[in-house]
Amino acid sequence: MSEASHVRPPDPRAWINSLPRVVAAQAAVLLRLLEATEADPRIRAFRVRGSIARGTADEYSDLDTRIWVSDDQYEAALADLPTVIRAVGPTLDIMFETPGSPYLFVQFADGVQLELSSGRVSEASGRDHGVVVLLDRDGLWDQPNQPTPAWDQSLWLGWAWIALFNIDKHLRRDSLWEALTTLEKARSLLLRHHAAETGMRDPEYGVTSILDYGGTLPEGLESTAAGLDAAEIRRAAFACAELLGTYDQRPFADFVMSRLATRN
Repeated sequence: MSEASHVRPPDPRAWINSLPRVVAAQAAVLLRLLEATEADPRIRAFRVRGSIARGTADEYSDLDTRIWVSDDQYEAALADLPTVIRAVGPTLDIMFETPGSPYLFVQFADGVQLELSSGRVSEASGRDHGVVVLLDRDGLWDQPNQPTPAWDQSLWLGWAWIALFNIDKHLRRDSLWEALTTLEKARSLLLRHHAAETGMRDPEYGVTSILDYGGTLPEGLESTAAGLDAAEIRRAAFACAELLGTYDQRPFADFVMSRLATRN
C-alpha cells in the first residue's frame, strides 16, 4: 500500500480471511464487525487502518476502525453502537460509553482490543488515508482527497522549546517529577516534529509514526532519557535542546539552552 493510497478489496471477507494466522482473533472480530456494519443501512462506510491494514500486525495489535454514518441518522446510530459491539462478541469493558460518544475503546473477553470512531458522511472529505476500505456504499473513496496536516503541526517545535524552558524552572524549584514528565513531553514533541520533517505519515503519532513507516529516529535520541535525578534530567533536557536546535535556531532557543547549561 502506498502512503497516500487506500485499498478497497473486491471481496472484503476474503481479505480478512487472508490475514496472517497470528492475528486470527483480530480477524474474527473484524469479520463480525463487518457483518454488523453491512446489516445497518445507516452505516455508509467502514474502514480499518494501522498495522492490520499495513500487513505488519502481530498478536498484540489492536483494531483501529472507523465508520461513516448518514448525517440524518448519526445520533441514533451512535446511541446503538454499544449494543452493536456487544453483539460482535463478549466484552470485558467498553470505555467512553457515554450518550452520543463518537469514540469507543472495546476490550473483548478474548483479548482483542478495538478502537471504533465515528463520523458523519458529510465529514468524509477529511477522511484518512493508507487504509483498507471494507464497506463503501456511496463511493466516498472514489472522490479525490488531499490529507490535511494535524492542526497543531506548526506549533510542535515552539511547544518543545517552551517545555524545555519549563524543565529548567522545575529543576530550580526541586520539583523532579514535574521536570521528568515535562522532559517526556518535550521529547514527544521533538519526535512529532522529526516525523513531519522527514515526511512520515501521521507525524502526530511521533515515534510510532517513525517506526511504523520505516523512518529513522534522530541520532542521539537515547541521550534524552533520564531517571528521577536532577543532574540526569538537566543533561537529558540539554541533549533534547541540541536535537531541536538542528531544526530551529532562534533567540529563545539560545536562551533556553543557556539556562539548561547552568545549575542553581
